[in-house]
Amino acid sequence: KSNTGGGSSSAEPYIVFELTSEDGFKVESRHMSEVWQTVFDAVTAARANLKMPQDRRTDYRAAAMGGGNSMSQLHMLGLTHNAVQYLLEQLPGSNDCQKYSFQFHRRYREEGSADGSLSGCVRTESFKSRSPYDLFSWLASQHRQLPETDVMTPQEEIQLCTRRATSLELPMAMRYRHLRDTAREAVGVFRSSIHGRGLFCKRDIDFGEMVIEYAGQMIRSSLCDIREKFYEGKGIGCYMFRIDDDTVVDATMHGNAARFINHSCDPNCYSRVVDILGKKHIIIFALRRIIRGEELTYDYKFPIEDDKIPCSCGARRCRKTLN
Repeated sequence: KSNTGGGSSSAEPYIVFELTSEDGFKVESRHMSEVWQTVFDAVTAARANLKMPQDRRTDYRAAAMGGGNSMSQLHMLGLTHNAVQYLLEQLPGSNDCQKYSFQFHRRYREEGSADGSLSGCVRTESFKSRSPYDLFSWLASQHRQLPETDVMTPQEEIQLCTRRATSLELPMAMRYRHLRDTAREAVGVFRSSIHGRGLFCKRDIDFGEMVIEYAGQMIRSSLCDIREKFYEGKGIGCYMFRIDDDTVVDATMHGNAARFINHSCDPNCYSRVVDILGKKHIIIFALRRIIRGEELTYDYKFPIEDDKIPCSCGARRCRKTLN
């Protein structure tokens, strides 16, 4: 809330603590100590009406202000609980709390300032009349709705389960041929909370099932750095996947929807290089059963470097960085 009238002339924001219960009891105050003091006063009055002995712990104000009691304001909010602190340290913008000492995660270094300028001051930056052009920006449009999670009819479920069970028992070459025919029906690119856009499943996917092939142009490893610099100069995002020491798949200009699979520290898919009829392919497999409408992710497994790339997967065991 903000101070828009009454006491102060400045419209400075402030926090309001509100405590409610199912029986209609409600307390609201700008100070947490006043909220709990009101609660304990009500408890004291109720005990007096019932002629019950008073509890010495109900004097919360004395305990919170000067006593050695562990029941502090943070404790009453639950912020001293390890599980709560673990989750709060992963929230976006947690690095802006400069006075806070991280207990479970390391503070990663962010490039630039909070306003997005590399120099730290917006007025020193050159004027940019046009925003960077994104070739695939339409994929993250809010008007493209995610697949609905409605329940299929029993007949459709039986047909799909029979078809998938048969495909899992087939040789790898036949499974790959089946994948090329059904990949468009299984996955699609939609708006993602991880990194703008991501790959989502449009039907239930079973454990071990082929999801999609990471397709693209086969290039030599020596061309990776050259093409990466070229793409950066043109302002184009780079999508590459290494098969072995000599071969890399460049999906930047000649790829499919697999290039939009985001990283997660707790993924539901994994990548595997498969040799099919003497040719190597990168196939994405399901690590577990994936429900319709769920985003597909896998671990990028980047090598450890000094320049850290922040991770925004939001997983329970997020490592906070990709490398």
